[in-house]
Amino acid sequence: MQDFEQAWDKIVLGAERPTMLSPRDRRVVAYHEGGHALVAWLTPAADPVRKVTIVPRGRALGVTEQLPAEERYNMSRADLVARLDVMLAGRESEALVIGDITTGAESDLVQATRLARRMMTRWGMGSLGPVAFESDDEQPFLGYQLSQGRDYSEATASRIDQEVERLLAERQRAVRELLSRARERLDRLAQALLKEETLRDDELLRILGPRAESGVGSV
Repeated sequence: MQDFEQAWDKIVLGAERPTMLSPRDRRVVAYHEGGHALVAWLTPAADPVRKVTIVPRGRALGVTEQLPAEERYNMSRADLVARLDVMLAGRESEALVIGDITTGAESDLVQATRLARRMMTRWGMGSLGPVAFESDDEQPFLGYQLSQGRDYSEATASRIDQEVERLLAERQRAVRELLSRARERLDRLAQALLKEETLRDDELLRILGPRAESGVGSV
């Protein structure tokens, strides 16, 4: 079973890579990943946390792995908001505890912004109403978007940008409040990560207590 676990982690999380982090950087990573894991643990609509580690894997300095409790073919707005909260939690944990933010949240912010824009432009989950707009948010280059054109006005584009910013700012505040209320558990989790480096769901249960009851949205 240990061999299967190692193979799974290598495929899903990436290969371990030796990186000598300073004590300060290890602490930042511990709180960053601890933030992801804690918010997922306390958010009913979030996918359960299987493992959290501060061992560098692939291009990441740490990883929080989540697996859905069951196979899903459709996602509600509450499910997507929960994903946004978990994505933003690493950066907010850094800001809350360290008093500063780092470049480690780059991938989280890219994914969160992309998801928030899809919620507005593809799935009608904002104040723009039940409308969908053609967009290619997989292409990060403005020149590509301009060359392809779009089927909505500059005014609508501005409203979409405002909606994306509003949603992300709203979730940022909610995540910061949640982490502040659970600061003691966040500290315990970060200390355990600094000591053990990798924690599984059974160890998270011991450190954090029972997971938030599923089936209740966090919006």
